[in-house]
Amino acid sequence: MKDTTSDDATSMEARVTKAGEAIGERVHSATAATAAVAGQAQKIVEDAAAATAVAAGQVKKVLSDAGEAAQQAWSQAGEVAEDVVDAGRRATRSASRQIHEQPLMAVIVGFALGYLAAVCIHRGSGRPGRIADNNATAKAPSP
Repeated sequence: MKDTTSDDATSMEARVTKAGEAIGERVHSATAATAAVAGQAQKIVEDAAAATAVAAGQVKKVLSDAGEAAQQAWSQAGEVAEDVVDAGRRATRSASRQIHEQPLMAVIVGFALGYLAAVCIHRGSGRPGRIADNNATAKAPSP
């Protein structure tokens, strides 16, 4: 009987050893797969970090260029405004000089411009009284 028990124990030991080896192989395979996935994840993170750094550099360059363009446009706008103000001053001085040199002509020109403006306004607005009269006669019932 001892032989049977001893054979059973040896057989059981062999099965446990075989099962342990199978588990060891699976653990080793799982460890290798985990290491591979971790390596891929690290590569993805590194690539994303590099892409983010490149994008941040491009955004910084674009913002810098936009800032420079805005400063240049502001400077040019200031120059144009100064030119317009200077032209306005020259025109005002010229008109003042002409009015002082020829006051009668200035009065005649002012009257003519006012008359033309009144005619244009009068024609542009129509004649409300006549339109109302035309509408009233057109809608009046005939006897």
